[in-house]
Order: sequence, then structure tokens, then C-alpha cells
Amino acid sequence: MRVTARFVAVPMLALTLALTAGAARAENLMETVESSAQFGIWASAVEAAGLSDQLAEDGPYTVFAPTNEAFARLPAGSVEALLKPENHEQLVRLVAYHLAKGRFASERLEGRMTQIESLQGDVIEIEGRYDELLVDAAEAVETDIPSSNGVIHAIDNVILPEWQNPAVKPRAGTRW
Repeated sequence: MRVTARFVAVPMLALTLALTAGAARAENLMETVESSAQFGIWASAVEAAGLSDQLAEDGPYTVFAPTNEAFARLPAGSVEALLKPENHEQLVRLVAYHLAKGRFASERLEGRMTQIESLQGDVIEIEGRYDELLVDAAEAVETDIPSSNGVIHAIDNVILPEWQNPAVKPRAGTRW
């Protein structure tokens, strides 16, 4: 009887240990961004803006994260200029414009037009077409990248709040 109990107990212990090891903690938004090669520049911008701790907090948040290719579409020298200490305030506003409080999965946005307030304070226009998700002037190239405290949508352009577009004057009450 004792031999049988050992044959049962040892495999059960091994199974328990294997399941515990496989159930690794889910990454938060910042860890997810940092672990993806497509978001290298975005991760640097979030870090330089001092918002990485916020993306590691409870949330939930939705991140409209420009890919490295999106940053490459900006005029030459734009990224370098934004990362300079004298442009820190502008960088913070730009990064915060790509973040929203709440978890907005693509299925929640599909088939409708909606507006989501960014952490920066301006409204992000979302058009959830059945075959694509448009975020202001950007298209989501990958949606619903999961994390423990929100969701990430990879976008193909850096979106600009109204105050940063020289053709548009800031709305009254726009937070900077």
C-alpha cells in the first residue's frame, strides 16, 4: 500500500510543480512593450516621458502604440528632438495622447465610430470598421495585444493631438 501511495504522490507533485512553473505572471503594459521589437522607439519615448511606472500600474489602460515604422515616417530628426530634455513637456503630452484609461478591445470598438479621452486630455477619434481599426490618422496593424493591466493596439502612424497640428488651433479647455 505504501508503494502505491508513493507512485501516486510523486507524479502528482511533479504535475503540481509543472503547472505552477507554467503559470507565469502575465506582463503588464510596459513589460509587454519592452519585450516587443516592434515597439523599441515607443518604449524609449514612454521611458523618457517618465510614464513607464504608470503603464506598470493597475490600470486598465489602452495603449495605441506606434510601431518603429510609424516613428520612421516622421520628419528626419523628430524623434531625436522630442527626446531632448528641453522638449520633455511636449514628449509627455504626445505619449499621454496615445494612452486611454480603460480596456478598449477591438471587438468593443468594431462597427462604430467613437471618441475616447486620452490621458493627455484630448479626444482620440476611433473608427471601428469591420476589417480595420482606425485611430485618428493611423491604422491599427495589430490589435488586442494582451497584458495584465490593459490592451495594446499597434498603430502605423504617430497620432498627433490637435494642439500639435499647426493647421488646427487648440480647443478651449485643452489640457497640455
